[in-house]
Amino acid sequence: MNSQAEKILYRKAALIFEEMGFLMPQSDICDDCQTDDSGASVSFTGPFKGCLLLSLGGEILSILSSNMLGQEEPVSKQMEEDALREAANVICGNALPEIYGAKEVFHLDTPVFYNNMHSVLDLSEQSCIAKIAIPFECGQANIFLYAESKEADYVSAAG
Repeated sequence: MNSQAEKILYRKAALIFEEMGFLMPQSDICDDCQTDDSGASVSFTGPFKGCLLLSLGGEILSILSSNMLGQEEPVSKQMEEDALREAANVICGNALPEIYGAKEVFHLDTPVFYNNMHSVLDLSEQSCIAKIAIPFECGQANIFLYAESKEADYVSAAG
C-alpha cells in the first residue's frame, strides 16, 4: 500500500462525505476494511487502468442518500443506489488528480452499483494501491483504489 495515496484518499473522501452528505467522520478507530456491504465501483482508464470501490456499512447509505437529496424521509432504493454511485464517482474524480498529478488525464466509466461487494469485477490483474476505512456515527465507509499491477509503482513515483 502507498501511505501517501491513502492519506490523500482519506482526506478527499472525508471532505466529500461532509460536503455531499453532511456526514462527519468520527475519530474512533474503525474495523478493518470490509467488503460485505453494498457498494459501487468506478473503473477508469488513462496512463493505466484501475478501479475505485466504495462500500458502505450500517445506516450510512440511507442517511447519505436522504441528505444528498434534501429529504427527511428515507428515499427509494433506486435513489440510494444513485447516491452511492455518485459519491463513488466524485471521490474517484477528486482523488485521482491529487494522487497521480494534475497533468495526468483519467477517463471515468459510469459507476456500477453492487448489492454485495464480493460480486465485484475481476481485479486479479490489478493491485490494491490504497485502502481506507472512514468511521461515522451511523456506520463505516470502506474505499479501495486498484491499479494495473504493472503500474503499481507509478503511485510511488507520483506520490
